[in-house]
Amino acid sequence: MRSISIIILTFMCSTSAFSQQGKKVQFIGGARSQVTNSKFMTENDSITAPKSSGGYALLDLGIKINPNQKTEVLGMFRINNAFGGFWGGSVSFDVRQLYVRGVAADVVRYHIGNIDYKLTPYTFYNHNTDFLTSSFGVLKIKEDVLNYESFYSNNTWRQQGASVNFALQFPKIIDEIEFNGFISRLNPTDLNSILERLYGGGNMVINQGENVKLGLNHVSVFDLAGTAIDSNIYNNNVSTFTYDFQFENEQFTYGLDGESGIGITSESLYPEKELSDYFVHTRAYLNLKKLRLNFNFGYMDNGPDFRSFGAQSRRVNFNQQNSFYNRYTNSQILRPVSMFDMYNDPNLINQGISVGVMDYNPAVNNALPFGIATFNRRGAYMGVNYSDKKQIFETNGKLYYLSEIRGQGTTNLKSFLIANMNGALHANKLWGGKKELNAQLGVTLQQTTRNGEFTFQNVDLTSTLINFGLEAELIDDLFIMGNLFLMKATGKDQLPDRNADDVIINYNDFIVDGNELNIASGLRFDFSKKAYLAAMYESNTNTFVVDNPYTFNQMSIFYVMKF
Repeated sequence: MRSISIIILTFMCSTSAFSQQGKKVQFIGGARSQVTNSKFMTENDSITAPKSSGGYALLDLGIKINPNQKTEVLGMFRINNAFGGFWGGSVSFDVRQLYVRGVAADVVRYHIGNIDYKLTPYTFYNHNTDFLTSSFGVLKIKEDVLNYESFYSNNTWRQQGASVNFALQFPKIIDEIEFNGFISRLNPTDLNSILERLYGGGNMVINQGENVKLGLNHVSVFDLAGTAIDSNIYNNNVSTFTYDFQFENEQFTYGLDGESGIGITSESLYPEKELSDYFVHTRAYLNLKKLRLNFNFGYMDNGPDFRSFGAQSRRVNFNQQNSFYNRYTNSQILRPVSMFDMYNDPNLINQGISVGVMDYNPAVNNALPFGIATFNRRGAYMGVNYSDKKQIFETNGKLYYLSEIRGQGTTNLKSFLIANMNGALHANKLWGGKKELNAQLGVTLQQTTRNGEFTFQNVDLTSTLINFGLEAELIDDLFIMGNLFLMKATGKDQLPDRNADDVIINYNDFIVDGNELNIASGLRFDFSKKAYLAAMYESNTNTFVVDNPYTFNQMSIFYVMKF
């Protein structure tokens, strides 16, 4: 511990010295502390200890070095102390972020190390498919912590690799052509049976003024031959074309955009396993400026064999066990992943690209479990957005009507309906009050149906999600928060069971009849825009395991600071 203190003191002294030379070295990062006290209640359980408490304090300390105006180096390490440790026995040290970025020859921007990257919704994109309503109040605090821990920012995936970017400008016809490229490592070789697997690609975007934007995009998951004894080379290649034609006048902004392409998955030793399919997605949009009203209408046709793992990797891994009360009852059965866990347990979150079709929970999202890039979907959707001039009220909604392209276990096709609405009210602006009073409501309704002559062909699954939050400023910077979160699902579906090669080997019945209700309240004091202290109480009741319902009661204290 003495050596740790010396290192930190040295960093602080170095920062002070460098700051006098034009901020060549800066400290960035954040600190967080959490204390929880939980009570787990269920019947027929004399084995599981009902009460649990814990917590931690952590510091993410980043040192940003600018050796010159064109280069930036960042190293960030984490010190994490789990409460209850003795003399530093529960202290861990990790490197959280490390990169070098800059500009070469005043033309090429490069980034090496940890990169947060995305391209297009069908090539490389981090879709948020399980949180279908926006969070507020207590749930917003938890979701922000979860996103920070998982490196989720603006639909990017955190990768370890390198990226480059440069642009060419022209005097006539074309304004600019921008080139982007990246390469990252999905898994290293073991020099025996596992090949080195990389993920890379890029795009070329042509900009013609403010009206026309065209793009060619390509990504590839591929094995490096010769890096292991195995000679079976795996590839997943996706090539797409994007477009955006936009026009504008004093009253309207309108246009047409979309993406279309093809995906091919293959193995060199087994050509019969090749999957190849296309997709088409187009959208028209209209913005009524004076009314502050936006409309969009879209059509999508994603082939049943279209695979793009950079866009179809999911955030929540439903095959991962809970790290909190993962077993309960006297039979010690596994407790299924709930929405409460998804907001509280970072260990359930997938932090990288997964090759293969990941499992999902149909009660949470059955229509688009892999986002807009979900395969075997065809149909139309429409959306609307509105906000008034004083920004008192704002709302957005979407309606999808989709169907399968290829039947699952039958020639009959499933139909999917999604209706989603989110609205926010800033009530204090109605009377010009200085103390904030904000309310937010999100509602999502999903329905999956399939009719047939035989019993196994009939599918009828309905799920409803309601998320309500309220924040009121009592005195300057002190807020009271209230939340109600309800997920209800009932009905049945039939889900494919896939082997390691993505081949369907069976179909399993999915039957559900239950709900999850989370009621929360709390207080939050904002020291600044980057630091706050919050105390929260939650009561969560789950009846999805019909024979073994349970209830969580949890008290939490959060301190969060960013700098």
